[in-house]
Amino acid sequence: MITIKHLDHISMGHADWKAQSAFLGKILGFKHLGSWDPGESDFDGCTMQVPGTDIEFEIISPVGERSFVQKFLDEQGPGLHHITIEVASIEEAAAELQRLGLTPFGGITDDGAWRITYIHPKESGGILWQLFEPYKFPGAHDRTTTPGEVGVKRVDHVSMATKDLDKQIAWQERVFGMELLHRWTDEHLGYNGAVMRIPNSQLEFEMMEPTRPDSFVQKFIDTRRAGMHHICIDVESADKAAEGLRANGITPFGGVIESDWKRHTFLHPKDSGGVLFQLAEA
Repeated sequence: MITIKHLDHISMGHADWKAQSAFLGKILGFKHLGSWDPGESDFDGCTMQVPGTDIEFEIISPVGERSFVQKFLDEQGPGLHHITIEVASIEEAAAELQRLGLTPFGGITDDGAWRITYIHPKESGGILWQLFEPYKFPGAHDRTTTPGEVGVKRVDHVSMATKDLDKQIAWQERVFGMELLHRWTDEHLGYNGAVMRIPNSQLEFEMMEPTRPDSFVQKFIDTRRAGMHHICIDVESADKAAEGLRANGITPFGGVIESDWKRHTFLHPKDSGGVLFQLAEA
């Protein structure tokens, strides 16, 4: 089992990280922490503090037509790209992956600040996991945030679409030691769901498996592939969140939805720059 020291960030690919950073800062209150010069690499980007939760959000953009980010954008369009976790020892993590029958994708690389390896989506069920060991603490930042235009309180969970829920639960338990918290079936929307606790993180991990061909989960898998589907954000009020979107010329996708879980609405990927954000009343 890989011991998660800290879930560091969720990353998205976008053609213009500056424009996307400004949008997320205004609408969702994500706070810009810093950016980097690409140097000899083929991408640049920035990191942002997520309100209410101990993770960051990264935006990466291509530098040059041969950039891996450009390839991602060409194949899938802008959207969620990977999840990054800190480990105590990258050598031990890579060795443990091999003991688990997984390949440390790309071996162990060094970017001058981190030593890194990956779990490929083909082995994880659809998500690119980045594992890293930092050389040193990156330094202090002012991480105070604002609720943005929609009244963000915290980021609750990241959700993935999977073809096999039982297999994905077992994988997360075996590889990362995640703890199953709850399972359910939504007959109306046509999916089975589960949520797990991520060790040493305030973020939770949700999985959705389609139960019929017309399920939105099946349509997502058919259109893109199994992988990260959306990010759920707790807001002060679903109605106020919808009002905040409308005030910025954005139509709340689906309107305000009443459910047995929470009242919620959505910020559609076409309006958000590529990510589906669920805005749920805390």
